[in-house]
Amino acid sequence: MKKIFVLCDLEGTAGVVDFELQTYPTARYYDQAKRLATLEVNAVVDGILEWGSAEIVLLDGHGPGGLDYEHVHKEAKMMIGRPLPLPWLDESYDAMFLYGHHTMNRVATGVLAHSWSSKAISNVWLNDELIGEIGLNAAIAGHFGVPTVFISGDDDTMIEARRYVPNIVGVSVKKGLSRTSAISVSPAKARDMLHAGAVEAMNRIDDISSYKIEPPFTFRTEYLAASTAESKAKEAGIDLVGPHTVEFRADDLIDLVRRR
Repeated sequence: MKKIFVLCDLEGTAGVVDFELQTYPTARYYDQAKRLATLEVNAVVDGILEWGSAEIVLLDGHGPGGLDYEHVHKEAKMMIGRPLPLPWLDESYDAMFLYGHHTMNRVATGVLAHSWSSKAISNVWLNDELIGEIGLNAAIAGHFGVPTVFISGDDDTMIEARRYVPNIVGVSVKKGLSRTSAISVSPAKARDMLHAGAVEAMNRIDDISSYKIEPPFTFRTEYLAASTAESKAKEAGIDLVGPHTVEFRADDLIDLVRRR
């Protein structure tokens, strides 16, 4: 039996392209977007189970919630609630899947591109290299020797993921035209693609290496508002290095993640 961690987001779902209409909790079509994401995640779970026996743990990583819990696959366990203990996975897992992800901020055709917060953060650097959620999540898994074997989202998401895991199994369900527009496959087609991708990823677990970043670490965040940076810099060990930018150092990746 394999133990699989599936980290879920909402922005990489087929047909989801708009913050104000679909991904914010006040959005008119927020509930619909969550249902679409849940059906896609269930297709991933079906693919994993088609491969063979597996324990599957889902983490809804979309801040206000990106899954319709009532309709989650009956064979999946859910890690839910906030705040969550960090890290949220450990060496007991055989692989991590990144479902429904998006690129870091400032990618011109990255659908719903942002770095952790679409409303507060402009850019993030780790050891002087721009990084987003994909890279840091893969590094967290790699810290425990867990390979990131699967990702879904748009075309640019595939490109970003392969910077860290060149042979990751990627399922692109849309091609971005701008930050809030895309050419997307239909929801039914997306589910077929995700199911097949999950089976392939399970078959390739032993061929995909975990992504690791060696310490020491320097983590820098540029906020949209100067007041946010000033407030963050009041925390111990965090320095204000520009009007909108803070920085801190860490020797352990998990310590970095907890302070981020």
